[in-house]
Amino acid sequence: MDISQLRMLTAIYKAGSIVKAAKSVHCVPSNVTARMKALEAELGCCLLNRRDKGVELSAAGKHLLTHAEKVLEAFSEAQACFDDTQKLSGTLKVGGIDSFVSTRLAAIVAAFTREYPQVVLEITTGTWPELVESVVEGRLDIAVVAFAPVNPKITGHKIAGERPVLVHPQAWLQQGSLDLNNRKLLAWPEGCPFQAVALTWCKASLQGVETVVCGSWGGIMACVEQGIGMAVVPRGVYDNHRAFLNVMARDELVFPKVDYYLLTHKRTSGHPVREGFVKLVCDASVHSI
Repeated sequence: MDISQLRMLTAIYKAGSIVKAAKSVHCVPSNVTARMKALEAELGCCLLNRRDKGVELSAAGKHLLTHAEKVLEAFSEAQACFDDTQKLSGTLKVGGIDSFVSTRLAAIVAAFTREYPQVVLEITTGTWPELVESVVEGRLDIAVVAFAPVNPKITGHKIAGERPVLVHPQAWLQQGSLDLNNRKLLAWPEGCPFQAVALTWCKASLQGVETVVCGSWGGIMACVEQGIGMAVVPRGVYDNHRAFLNVMARDELVFPKVDYYLLTHKRTSGHPVREGFVKLVCDASVHSI
């Protein structure tokens, strides 16, 4: 039994004729007859009573008709929700590391809301292990991290990342020539790729640097502004905090770029809402390169 056979059965009931039903389902009469005979053989009962002036449904045919109409209605509703993005609804759960959420997500959310006005977005932040686990366990539909996925259950789309920049208190320049040795380095906890970039640079270029852990880019920038220490931050984070007048960036230092990866679960591919969000993220990332 398949959807086309149920559609043919419903058409026969409405038309009272194989020929007329065939026209309504855009099929030749012989095909309708053959499909109905196949369905009768599969179910082991007679579905049609053939008369001189047409056909009518048997008792078994009418019983099947009640189920066929429900199936066809549900099928039409499913098709409609995929054909018309304005009818798509529900909740899309998105997670990301702080640097992505705080610098790029607002514009993407605005574009998504315009395209899918009836879909509710839930946005959360977390560390990359937390986000990966949430995608694997189905608590998140999408997550953005700064590591390539290694879990076989996850698909990763590489998107344009951030090139970090060193920031430090402006007051340090008032002490004469800038000396970054024996300073405090404000950085995220171990595992953050931006922290790895910062520590690699400090090890190669400086002496006596003490790392102070802070799990917030806003908190790190505030500490730099207060003169506590320096930091290697995503360029977007610095741009978002330009109101901190006491913070300076050292653009002459070129750090390796940290790429982002958009993660989804392999078993949930194909949903138009999720794929629409993925496309917006990828398009925005192309424009940000």
